[in-house]
Amino acid sequence: MLGVVGFFIYGRENIRLFDSINPKYSNQLLEIEMFTYCSLDIVDEKSQRATEMYLGQLFTDQKYRSYGFVTNTGIRMVLVLDATSAASLKDQEIRLIFKKFHGFYCNTISNPFYEIGTPMKSRFFDEGVKELYAVSE
Repeated sequence: MLGVVGFFIYGRENIRLFDSINPKYSNQLLEIEMFTYCSLDIVDEKSQRATEMYLGQLFTDQKYRSYGFVTNTGIRMVLVLDATSAASLKDQEIRLIFKKFHGFYCNTISNPFYEIGTPMKSRFFDEGVKELYAVSE
């Protein structure tokens, strides 16, 4: 799995609950955030008629591709991949990444000290995402 740029989680009102950008792409932070916000508009469109939580590819440009996932509670997850990467991920591999990412999310919000709707600060969650970055290199 190559080219994972970042993971983002947004609440219902576009409140960012979590963001993580691969350290290799940290110098392109603003560009990645703008791309992610463009992807959120498409998440809203696709989620209204979606029959499953995985929404598939949302948006692509010359540098990045985004994929979406919506939980039953309306939490939106966006995965950003490098479009210039030589290797491309198959749909099943992206679903697997989202499955692991959703598992980390569920474990984090299950913490009795976490307040729903607030930005997530969890060492376990951060380590899980770093593990996903390590697998993607």
